[in-house]
Amino acid sequence: MKFLVPIFAILLVLSSCEATNNTQEEVIIKDSVVVSEPIIEYGFVLDSFQVIRDTVQNNWTLSHLFAPYGISQFNINQSADMAADSTVGLRYITAGKPYIILAELGDTSQIAKYCIYPKNVVDFIVFDFTDSIVVTKHEKPNTVTEKILSGEIVKNSNLTFAINQQLHDPNMTGELSEYVAGVFAWTIDFFKLHPGDEFKVIYNEKSVEGVPYAVSDVNYAYFKHQGHEYYAFNYVLDSTKNKTGFFDEKGKEMKRPFLMSPVKFSRISSGFSGRRFHPVQKRWKAHLGTDYAAPKGTPILSTADGYVIAASYTGGNGNYVKVKHNETYTTQYLHMTKRAVTRGEHVKQGQVIGYVGSTGLATGPHVCYRFWKNGKQINHRAEKFPSSIPMADTLVPNYLKFIKPIKAKIDSFLVTKYVTELDSL
Repeated sequence: MKFLVPIFAILLVLSSCEATNNTQEEVIIKDSVVVSEPIIEYGFVLDSFQVIRDTVQNNWTLSHLFAPYGISQFNINQSADMAADSTVGLRYITAGKPYIILAELGDTSQIAKYCIYPKNVVDFIVFDFTDSIVVTKHEKPNTVTEKILSGEIVKNSNLTFAINQQLHDPNMTGELSEYVAGVFAWTIDFFKLHPGDEFKVIYNEKSVEGVPYAVSDVNYAYFKHQGHEYYAFNYVLDSTKNKTGFFDEKGKEMKRPFLMSPVKFSRISSGFSGRRFHPVQKRWKAHLGTDYAAPKGTPILSTADGYVIAASYTGGNGNYVKVKHNETYTTQYLHMTKRAVTRGEHVKQGQVIGYVGSTGLATGPHVCYRFWKNGKQINHRAEKFPSSIPMADTLVPNYLKFIKPIKAKIDSFLVTKYVTELDSL
């Protein structure tokens, strides 16, 4: 019996402790508070400020943004000068753009401490009025995702039309079109695309907050042109020297001695001909060049490496540049609105040497591209240029192993058909 008393006492103590713990738990549950997540935009904790949101109206300047929120005209002028600096690049504000003013909590005068102005989907400008004025440019975090896209060329369409049917974004369409045309610039004449031509491209898409806004790179591409298939794979030859390039399925570099065209995304307004009616002189004569019509100011590119042997003006040619590439080939670019190089200068393939204009004997903005081979003018679009040099034999096995699954992925991906207006009805 004397053993039962201590045992009974222990049970009472444990029961009492358990009751106490339960009581404490109940108190903790009753007293607990749910803490809300802070609202963060553009790196600011908005809960810490009065937040005033508004939209830029027509013909507004920074004075319209800042004057209602206690910023003096002197400080407004100073902030405008700082915003226009090259590191920020904000020279004017755009109607329809939303902006945010941050003021202190409880400040009935709503004196601006910060202003946040989104310049575009990625970049935003912060005006800091807390002490001395500071104006800085920032970027939202972005993500890069590999995407694949395909399309076909139909009558009266082109590469840009086919890509835009899927992207529905003029800026991204322009970027991707330029990337694809750049990859195949040495092998495909994009002014001679045919109905039935097809393409597939694997590229990197940049997005902010889930919204795509740009194309960063093309990784691999395929183009079927007039029945001929062309592959291009971006491959790292030497990672220590950051040496990369595009190669075909056999390991030959895509780059060739000459670009197919001196301008991007224009149209041929007049081809090489032994007899053409001159629109200015009103007579029949030979046209020993190819005219590419493009908007005034469009960059004109040197189609190959070389030295500028002439950069001048004549009544017929207008502003022109002539480049000697080697002992065999020379090119000339006429009717520029402005030259960008001088005689004796060395130029690289793809370098801007001038801008499209209509100087000299020209009825509208275009560049007349002339091509000499061994001193004789020829049709460059009919010239068969040497093939590129393949990569070193020691690199080929690893390269072929690398591209095998990628090529299989490209080959298995179906081409997206071009949708005409009749198809969509």
